[in-house]
Amino acid sequence: MVKKIFSILGVMLTINVAFADHAASRTIVEVKINETGKSDDESVNVIDGCRAFKITDKDVREYFSKSYSVPLNFNIHERYSPCYAKGFIEFSDNTRGKWKISSSGGATLLWDTGDVATLFYNNYKWTDPFEGTYSSEDESDSK
Repeated sequence: MVKKIFSILGVMLTINVAFADHAASRTIVEVKINETGKSDDESVNVIDGCRAFKITDKDVREYFSKSYSVPLNFNIHERYSPCYAKGFIEFSDNTRGKWKISSSGGATLLWDTGDVATLFYNNYKWTDPFEGTYSSEDESDSK
């Protein structure tokens, strides 16, 4: 009986150690939006169109909870939009960074360590002035 108990405890300890790195996922603790509806393009039509791109705190939180890593080329060539928002994000694991999200669902996250992540999420809820104009639609993740 004692051997069975020790065997069970040994298995439980092994399982706990094996899954120690699989702790609960981090959460977003702070979001700041510094700019929204912006464009570096000086065309009046583009500037006016980009004003419709208004991202909210809720949008940013959903974006960073559901976006996934993509090659930079995807956001630059296939999902380029001149409209963007910029801000700051901090997570519960003390990681933080500056983000730039385009109206097309592409983004870059510049971590405070200097590393950069290129992200994409297609099921956003904000208004995208250039929706329907992209050269590649991710059909598996379409709206």
